[in-house]
Amino acid sequence: MLARIAAAVALAVAGAATAADGDRQLKVVPSKALPAIEAVTVYKTGDIKAGKERPKPLLTATKFGDPLILPGAGPFDIYAKPKGGIPVLVAEKVTVTPGRPHELKLGDLLGTVEVFQKDDSPRAEKVVVTATDDPGPDEKGHVAVQVGSDYRVEMPVPEGFYAVWVVPANGARAQRVADRVRVLTGRSVRVGGE
Repeated sequence: MLARIAAAVALAVAGAATAADGDRQLKVVPSKALPAIEAVTVYKTGDIKAGKERPKPLLTATKFGDPLILPGAGPFDIYAKPKGGIPVLVAEKVTVTPGRPHELKLGDLLGTVEVFQKDDSPRAEKVVVTATDDPGPDEKGHVAVQVGSDYRVEMPVPEGFYAVWVVPANGARAQRVADRVRVLTGRSVRVGGE
């Protein structure tokens, strides 16, 4: 009996949170071609500063399929956090018209980088994807675009050119293993492995 009442209350609460016709809605469409996405977060455009602590997001979603109701017109910056990775910008300066859901297809916005261990490569503590001009994980001013916990971890990033670093597990300095790796949306790039 109590279980039926709890289920009825849960359905009533879920029904109250559904989007109305005049709401600004965002629908996140995950992709099977990408690693699992743990969360999508929405920030006011300009709130995220490189190298600074992130403010509290306006909205966080961990389940996808139903439209999310956005708090206002925007513009918004939207980040996706893969399992085991760090949040990466997938859309910026997004504005949404009331009554017209904005669809965000992650497979059309991200590609992946996967690093393979070479015969002479050290064991990795982590693998880091950075901007091509980044000084590296051991240096001041370093900003990671994406991280992986080991070799052969697919790391989703936006389309662009990147440098790839391996931080050895033995405490040695990070090694730059690739320069100007080009990532295209919907594609996977493999680095190393010879």
